[in-house]
Amino acid sequence: LWKCVYFMLLRALRTGEPMYIVIAILAAAFLVFCVIPLHEFAHAWAADRQGDDTPRNSGRLTLSPMAHVDPIGGVLIALIGFGWGKPTPVNPRNFRNQRWGEVLVAAAGPASNLLLGWLFLFIEAVVMHISAIQGSILQMSIATFFEYAATISIFLGVLNLLPIPMFDGWHILEGFLPNGSKAKEWVWRNQRTLYIVIIILLFTGILSYPVSALSEFVIRFFAWLSALPFGG
Repeated sequence: LWKCVYFMLLRALRTGEPMYIVIAILAAAFLVFCVIPLHEFAHAWAADRQGDDTPRNSGRLTLSPMAHVDPIGGVLIALIGFGWGKPTPVNPRNFRNQRWGEVLVAAAGPASNLLLGWLFLFIEAVVMHISAIQGSILQMSIATFFEYAATISIFLGVLNLLPIPMFDGWHILEGFLPNGSKAKEWVWRNQRTLYIVIIILLFTGILSYPVSALSEFVIRFFAWLSALPFGG
């Protein structure tokens, strides 16, 4: 997420307006204490619905940020925009349907981020159509915050849908691959090496370009949907 948060903060700094800088920082903190915990809670809730009580017994079936925020990962996100939350423990053997249960649990996290991003864009659209505060600093502050929050949430959702190890998208893809698939076996044999390559691609920003492009498309689509009730 570092590229997304960096761009957001850089855009705020370029305005030279303290208000936008503060809002960008608040949006980054919002990522740590709301967006990531919701992502992990969604995994826990989906696993629980599939018959696995591991997240519940681990205290992860809650929206409390303290249950999901990793101290080191959270600090790194706030400082450099790249970090992690506590992975939600699940036991696929407990799922009613092990194959599709794992797909649903994996998809729940990114889906929650995309839906949350859509909600934020809708709130932004509502705020921009409140005549009582039209053109005021209050209106722009609230709208900017929800725009930044939506960007972060949607970027996180799209990033996690990548069908490569380390992200939820790989676990979704696994559900569609036949048992004994050579692709699965190759990935698991080379998992450690693939992790290193992916981390390098993330830090160099190479991986962020396609993710940013797809995120921008999703943002534009959700913004269009959000504007429909207002004749946009």
